[in-house]
Amino acid sequence: MKLLILGSGGREHALAWKTAQSRLVQKLYCAPGSDAITALAECIPLDCCDGTEVAGFCAEKGVDLVIIGPETPLASGVSDVLRRSGVRVFGPGQAAARLESSKAFAKKFLARHRIPTARGRTCATLEEAAAALEAMKPPLVIKADGLAAGKGVRICADREEAEDTVEDFMRLKTLQAAGETVVIEECLSGPELSALALTDGKTCRLLPHSRDHKRLLDGDKGPNTGGMGAFAPVETGPDLESAIRGIFESVLAGLREDGLDYRGLLYAGLMLTAQGPKVLEFNCRFGDPETQALLPLLDCDLAALCLACAEGRLGTAELKFRPGACVCVTLASENYPRAPMTGRPILGLEEFPAGACGLGLCPRGSPAGAGRTDFPTAGADLMLFHAGTARPGGKWTTAGGRVLGVTAWGPDAAAARRRAYEGVSRISFDGMHYRRDIAGELLAIR
Repeated sequence: MKLLILGSGGREHALAWKTAQSRLVQKLYCAPGSDAITALAECIPLDCCDGTEVAGFCAEKGVDLVIIGPETPLASGVSDVLRRSGVRVFGPGQAAARLESSKAFAKKFLARHRIPTARGRTCATLEEAAAALEAMKPPLVIKADGLAAGKGVRICADREEAEDTVEDFMRLKTLQAAGETVVIEECLSGPELSALALTDGKTCRLLPHSRDHKRLLDGDKGPNTGGMGAFAPVETGPDLESAIRGIFESVLAGLREDGLDYRGLLYAGLMLTAQGPKVLEFNCRFGDPETQALLPLLDCDLAALCLACAEGRLGTAELKFRPGACVCVTLASENYPRAPMTGRPILGLEEFPAGACGLGLCPRGSPAGAGRTDFPTAGADLMLFHAGTARPGGKWTTAGGRVLGVTAWGPDAAAARRRAYEGVSRISFDGMHYRRDIAGELLAIR
């Protein structure tokens, strides 16, 4: 089949790397893609949030399946346009994607379907927010209602910090329209867990659990980011696993009850409290950087799985995982996440095997995958996924806030962590920074 991936970041590089291995995929496209992804797919300069433009390209090229990477095309309704035009899509429609694109919608959905979450209030005016702050005791979590690229959540230790956050989001509009409405919640305590599942709206198949490190600095300090690293799997005991499966079953039942057809990836960010797991947030697509830590563990055909979700037959699809563990460490630009410095030369990439960089696996112009079984190539335990890079004049430079995801597999999490940081030590660029404690707290929760 012909497959199109929408997006351009590290998550999409990982998706391209994995789907390029499929025996089903004859031709792989990515829009808009990146200089790194060009080694795996033909990159097309489309506006991935313009459903009409994407549908036109699919009709012209005979695309059989579209995998949507980022949240913005989902929130823009691209899935709906594609499905109306007869294209199979891995990704929910706009109405169901409100689980991610609107924190207020998600909060009401959780309450309506009695799914465990933090107590909170939705505030559409400054007066409502002031009343909520008066009634609730800190610490508090304040969330911008709309999409904010991972920067719309603040944990406020005291009343003053909460008032400043409300001022930033609602009056000063530092997040523009995304912060015009806020959700103010009690601050839950416990370890966090990223639970991702494939679904065709009827069947739910959980991937290995992972943990994302959202804060910028070691020790979970500093501002929230899009994600500074991740590791998988997180081991869970039978009681917790049963509770997590119960949450996903309740979400799917709620979606069906509300008449929302959901085909794609459903991600629940969970807080493992003393009272059991509670939902912090939903994402309606693969996480970033969780995807970079999960896909190397997938020991089956990702393209086939996504197609099965789109066609409503996930229950019969093969889902297998490789033993061991995977750790991804994000290398970020100076001044990320505020105003990252870009255009700086990246040194050390030439020391990695082509396969490790996700480059050179499928020469441009050749059929992606074409039934090959020798993926990944040399350096199979170490992979580099490009999140924000460019290659002007044949030299790699930084082109975003999160630049690279250095990802390693190992027989256990400790070995994978050592290997990942060995890879990190071979790369440098001016202003490069990263967390040194990714997977430092190796969770095993019973």
